[in-house]
Amino acid sequence: MDVLILGATGYAGSAIERAFSRRGHWTVGTTRSDHARVILASRGIAPAFGDAARPETIVEPVKRADAVVYCIQATDADQWDVDLGAIRTIARTLAGTERTFIYMSSTWVYGNTAGIVDETTVPNPPPHLEKRAKLEAMVLNMVKIGIRGHVVRSGIIYGDGGGIPAMFVQSARQRLSTMVLGSGENHWATVGRDDLAALTVLVAERGKPGAAYNAVNDDAFTMLEIAQAASRGAGAGGAVTTVNPGILGPFGESLVLDQRVGNARAKSLGWKPEAPTIIEELQNGSYPEMLVAS
Repeated sequence: MDVLILGATGYAGSAIERAFSRRGHWTVGTTRSDHARVILASRGIAPAFGDAARPETIVEPVKRADAVVYCIQATDADQWDVDLGAIRTIARTLAGTERTFIYMSSTWVYGNTAGIVDETTVPNPPPHLEKRAKLEAMVLNMVKIGIRGHVVRSGIIYGDGGGIPAMFVQSARQRLSTMVLGSGENHWATVGRDDLAALTVLVAERGKPGAAYNAVNDDAFTMLEIAQAASRGAGAGGAVTTVNPGILGPFGESLVLDQRVGNARAKSLGWKPEAPTIIEELQNGSYPEMLVAS
């Protein structure tokens, strides 16, 4: 397949691109700047100018693609308008083609799960994530206009020393204590970066149109356990400091969600998470290695 990735230079997007390439697919990444174009070219990725905030610029790259993956990360308060405009443009461009569109979302749309949820569970997002759930619904309904629409809901992504867990490591390094929001008793749904990428490829290749897939591990550690692991890996001996989630606004509200999430539909595609757990990775893997390298 010719696969267009919007967000190919990002933490998740770069791993997704690499996974498609390894499976023999031709990949193209959108870019808004010369700097990003150079980065993509240095990785052997064909660059194409495209800016989700200017949706008319993505029409031609989308037309040429067999599959489109939207993994742009929210960065500002206007992201809803950006995503909505871009996804509507993609829908108009792909309508009737029976080509594939994948929207990379988050398990946070389930809200507090009060037990284990799976891909058949209707999302129950907190107010600040209601718009993301609406975008998901738009994508899943694309089957009605001849597009193979899919949603991949990832847990908190970790691996290669990056992502949200790196915040905990840096906190431990700078303050000799890792921050914990609230009590830390809430459970996190997590997924290794390369495992998320592997599932995304499988969804493109054999996913059921109009279906959502949960990219999550089988474990569910608490935020406190994760913070303590980050602290140990950073040489702070497991020390943690409790802070008010409100200091991080809506992002903090997301981090304190209590989530246990199943992945039966994802596994039905032959997907099997293979990464070390987030605890192992924070204590003995890429995060301590990152600190040594820096």
